[in-house]
Amino acid sequence: MAAMETTKLLHALAWYCVTFCSVGGVSSAVLAAEPPGSQTFIDHPRQGWFSYQDPSAEAEEDAEESPVPVTMDSLPPEAWLDPSKYRTLFKGLSVEGVKLNALPMTVLRELVSAKKERALDHPSVENVTTYIKVQKEAYDRSQRFTDAWQIAMYTDPKLDYASQHPTSTYGHSVEAEIKRNTEEQLLAGTADRVGLFFFFTSTCPFCQEQSKVLKVFADTYGLTVKPVSLDGVGLPEYPQPATNNGMAENVGVHMVPMIYLAIPEENFLKPLGAGLMTNADLRERLLVLLRNRGLLGERRSQG
Repeated sequence: MAAMETTKLLHALAWYCVTFCSVGGVSSAVLAAEPPGSQTFIDHPRQGWFSYQDPSAEAEEDAEESPVPVTMDSLPPEAWLDPSKYRTLFKGLSVEGVKLNALPMTVLRELVSAKKERALDHPSVENVTTYIKVQKEAYDRSQRFTDAWQIAMYTDPKLDYASQHPTSTYGHSVEAEIKRNTEEQLLAGTADRVGLFFFFTSTCPFCQEQSKVLKVFADTYGLTVKPVSLDGVGLPEYPQPATNNGMAENVGVHMVPMIYLAIPEENFLKPLGAGLMTNADLRERLLVLLRNRGLLGERRSQG
C-alpha cells in the first residue's frame, strides 16, 4: 500500500513539473519577443513616467530635407507666369550670375519673399547674404521708379497735384483765401434767388437761440427768411411769423428748429438742417446744397 501511494505521488510531481515548466518557458519566450520600447515604467523607475530623450543632432541632420539646387534655367515656364505657386523652388534658387535687374517685377517680388523665408528658417550667413542681395535690387528698382515719377511730374505740371493745390503752409493759406472768395461770390450771387424757411415754436429754447444766429447769417448775405411758427407766437428777431397752415406737415417738419432752403424759380425745397446750428454750419450747408442741387434733383426724379 505504501509503495502504491509513493508511486502516485511521484506521477503527480512529474505532471506538475512538465506542465508549469512548459508554461514558464512559453512566457519567457513571449517576454523576450517583446520590443525594447514596450517596457513599462516599473522596469525603469529612475527615468520617471514622462521621461523623454531628445534625438541626437546627427538624426536631425539626417532628417532635414536637403534642398535640391535650382538654377534660373531649370525653372518651369509656369513659374514665370505664376511665381507664387513655385515658392519652394524660389527658396532654393541660386542667384549667382543672375541679372536681378532684368527679372520681371512679379518674379522679383516672389524671390524676395521666398529668400526672406529661407533666411528666417535657416539663418545662415549664405542665406542672409542672398536675401540682402535680392532685397537691395527691389529697393533700387523702387527708387528708380520714384525718381522717374518725380521727373514726370516736374516736366509735365498737369500731372502734379501740387501745381494746383499747394502743399506748403504759405500755399495752403493762399488757396484757402481763394476758396473763401469764390464761396462768398457764390453766396452773394444767389442771395436774390434763394430764401430760407425757418420753422420754430416760441417756447423752444433752441429755437430762440437759432433765431439769433439765423438773423445775423441772413443779414450778412442778404438772404430772405420766411419764419413759420408752429404755435402761432413769434420771437424777438421774427415778431410777425407766418402761422403754420399745414405746410410743416406737407414738407416733413418733424422737429424744431428746422430750416429749409427754397429756390422758387427751380421749384427747389430741401432741408438745410435741424437743431441748433452755428453761423459756420449754416454757411457750409448752404454752399453744399447750392453746388450739388443738381444731384438732389436727380434723386427726386428717380424717386
